[in-house]
Amino acid sequence: MQDRLIEILHRISGADPSTIKPESLLMEDIGIDSLGFYEILIEADTSFGIRIKEEDLLKFRTVADIQSHLESLDIQPTHAETT
Repeated sequence: MQDRLIEILHRISGADPSTIKPESLLMEDIGIDSLGFYEILIEADTSFGIRIKEEDLLKFRTVADIQSHLESLDIQPTHAETT
């Protein structure tokens, strides 16, 4: 899941994937802007088949915050992720 999340964040922000670490700050380190947060919502639905509530999304500060949230939902990869 972490690799898929890094891929998503790279695509949204253009940040070098090697610099995207669990402790990376979404806005300051990776360059995710307000539009990028909404792209994360869309990607979570497409890639993982889950809907992140907007109020939850706005609480995320680091990559680890998103990953922990996804792991807490006990999601299974969708077909798009496994192909």
